[in-house]
Amino acid sequence: MWTNVLSVFIFATFFARSTRALSSWYTEPGGTPTGSVDGDKVRGVNLGGWFILENWMMPSFFEESIVRDTYLNDEWSFCLVLGQDECLARLQQHWDTYITEDDFKRFANYSLNTVRIPMGYWAWTTPEDYEPYIQGQLPYLERALNWSSWYGLDVMMDLHGLPGGANGQDNQGYKGPIEFQLNSTNMDRAMEALANMTQYVTAEKFDGVVKAIELTNEPYILEYSSRGMDFYTLADFYVKGYQVVRANENIIDGANEVMVVIHDAFQPLLNWKYFWGEESLGLNWTNYALDTHIYDAFGGADQKSYQEHLDTICALSASIAEAQQYFPVIVGEFALGVNTYCVDYQSCWGLTMDEVIANFTSTYEASLFLRQFWEVQSDVYELGAGWIFWSVHHELAGPWSWTQSAAQNWIPMDPSEKIWPFDSDASSYCLDTFNPLEGDQNLPYFPLYANNYTNIDISSVKPVRLNVNPASNSTVASATSSSTTSSSQSSTASPSSSSSESGSFYTAPLPSSLVLLLMVVAVSHL
Repeated sequence: MWTNVLSVFIFATFFARSTRALSSWYTEPGGTPTGSVDGDKVRGVNLGGWFILENWMMPSFFEESIVRDTYLNDEWSFCLVLGQDECLARLQQHWDTYITEDDFKRFANYSLNTVRIPMGYWAWTTPEDYEPYIQGQLPYLERALNWSSWYGLDVMMDLHGLPGGANGQDNQGYKGPIEFQLNSTNMDRAMEALANMTQYVTAEKFDGVVKAIELTNEPYILEYSSRGMDFYTLADFYVKGYQVVRANENIIDGANEVMVVIHDAFQPLLNWKYFWGEESLGLNWTNYALDTHIYDAFGGADQKSYQEHLDTICALSASIAEAQQYFPVIVGEFALGVNTYCVDYQSCWGLTMDEVIANFTSTYEASLFLRQFWEVQSDVYELGAGWIFWSVHHELAGPWSWTQSAAQNWIPMDPSEKIWPFDSDASSYCLDTFNPLEGDQNLPYFPLYANNYTNIDISSVKPVRLNVNPASNSTVASATSSSTTSSSQSSTASPSSSSSESGSFYTAPLPSSLVLLLMVVAVSHL
């Protein structure tokens, strides 16, 4: 009897380790977010720079002789200069090595519960003849979704780039004019991409690991930029995108429909009450959230004092807390960077991370500030539904890299660990840096050199699944060989073209109510 009871208890406890965050913020039409009181906070990291190249994040990728003498703004120009065959070869190597299973172990080790995966539209709909984009991303995405499931992380998929461009920045694949709104073809292609992405990532074989789909990233509207689109053009895209996601999603038994996330277009959070209050817009939506991005590194921010940076974040407390009463607010991007040092990808060529750390964060005071900047941001953003750090890696700019920030101890292993008191009602000095909770003698240690993030011990990180480890390269290997024969092959082909066996490797995490029931049953047999 005791053996059976112990087995049930261990089984229940094992599955309880899988903390789900995005799924706890379900919102009914016009209702208050159910997670506003008891939902798990979203604590995550972006896998930026992986499926959409951003030159500032990986300067060495653009430093090789063949492209060194040409300033490459984006993935479009990178592939245009290299040609499709060479670009495909380099991107495949990048996709295969930039994000690995060890990254997911580190996420789990640091108690993260969410990853956001940005992808361009060209991964999901056939590029036009004039578009130099390369396809072949899906086998690597499949591997990441499997790792996410294996290590108990929710996934937010993000259609980071739209046809024609929605913000004119490199993070949309092409840095140039904003032309998404100029013709209906761009809208049609965007809907096709959303449909294909939704069908693929919500397929049965992924066991519902994708909990959210963001319709697009950082669109510009006229209220933000004279180059932007009209608000109602964006609203129309959001409404159509929501309908496409709902029409194409596969809902796992016992789960909610996938969360649909929209970006705030750099508008005040409470402005979006209008969108979700209008019957013709979002009034009847279910399971939705608002994404906002917060950086304090641009527009003269490098002239601020440390305290002024902290106060900038403090001043956001009231707006986030108030908006959270109406809809889940997720800070989908933020970082520890407070200047643009090494953000121009050519500005730090030839430097090492050691030299960059020495130039910017070589003193204990500088590192202590970055830990404070981390803490005040996590405190304020958890007045909403939570946060997702941008981004997982950066070759040189440590404060923009989650892995280097973790290695420097600017980010603690436990996101709930607090060193300083926090007052959510204070618009300045909300983080009391003068009175540490445990006294000055317990302030953290910082390496003050470029600590290799691979030194983070992940040997004790175990999967939250009882089944076989899905981290097989067979899917990638087979897809790589086929994609080299046809680099422009549409990625909208059936997912069965990739290994479908991985779906049998997983068991969805038990609902917390069932875990509790199992524990009660175990206790009742004592």
